[in-house]
Amino acid sequence: MFARAARRPDTGPYADYYGRNPGLKVGDDRIRTLPRLGEPGGKFYDPARSPEADRLFESIEEITPDETVVRRWSGRLSAAGDPTGILRSLCTSLGAVACGAAPLDPAFLYTHKGRFDADYGEQVRLRHPSVLVFLVEMDHGAMQRAPRAEVLTESARQYYRAAEIAKNVEAVIRAAGSDAKAHYDAHYDVILPPLAVRAGLGNLGRHNLLIAPRYGTRVRIGAVTTELPLRHGRPVDLGVRSFCEVCRKCARSCPPGALSLDEAVPVRGVVKWPTDIERCYRYWRGLGTDCGICMAICPFSHRDSPFHNLVRWMVRHLPFTHRLLSWCDDLFYGRTWSRS
Repeated sequence: MFARAARRPDTGPYADYYGRNPGLKVGDDRIRTLPRLGEPGGKFYDPARSPEADRLFESIEEITPDETVVRRWSGRLSAAGDPTGILRSLCTSLGAVACGAAPLDPAFLYTHKGRFDADYGEQVRLRHPSVLVFLVEMDHGAMQRAPRAEVLTESARQYYRAAEIAKNVEAVIRAAGSDAKAHYDAHYDVILPPLAVRAGLGNLGRHNLLIAPRYGTRVRIGAVTTELPLRHGRPVDLGVRSFCEVCRKCARSCPPGALSLDEAVPVRGVVKWPTDIERCYRYWRGLGTDCGICMAICPFSHRDSPFHNLVRWMVRHLPFTHRLLSWCDDLFYGRTWSRS
């Protein structure tokens, strides 16, 4: 959707894309008439906060690896028998809250570049066998302000942090003598949520976002692909699928109705709950933020506390409690989002 929104009329990429996808042109052109995220004109544009988000996203391009970090950690990596543990420690030292590794399944690679006109249409050629996937936490208090400007600013902060981590990890691996590629905002060659699932970092929810232990959906994902022989994790079952079947809270609260209230269905060969991405993104543009309601209201996204972690444990190990726990969450936190 972001690549489609980046197309500009009267350019070659625009003509090529909509020549092959004519059914998307009218709707996408309407979206293009709306204010861009973080710019004046959106319902929740905030002159104090929105420009900060824009500055952070633009600054991602300027991030350079920390030479001290690269020098210190590349030496450790070169001497390590098992690089996976060293890279996990590096990620957490830079601010990640979880990290794992997975085989780089070709099914989770984008086939062609599409975000920028400069390399539009170029084939993605990535031969790395492994991917290091990590998570950064989004602030709970900021997310509770969804869909206001605080959410967009917090998203920008964490996309920036994820890019900073990815670029440093890439530099460390390269300095240690192996090939690697950082994947971060607007520069993804890989599809992150399913790779995070493969690495054992969480499950996909009804909203098609990653739900991680302790943090729920309040995470952003980063990744570095590499030729290093990483020790791969295994998918985990957090009880998300069966809980989401009875909860439906994110779908009930989605203002544009972009999330499904129905049963999961096959989508391109994968059984999941479909998301209407056009409705979702069009709503974002009207708000001037990236909304965040489905992330904030998700019962898994409560604070990382002993009580909430006990509830998460019950969801994972006691599936017969799911309806009761969903009902209790509605009782204490509201059945739908009402903070906007």
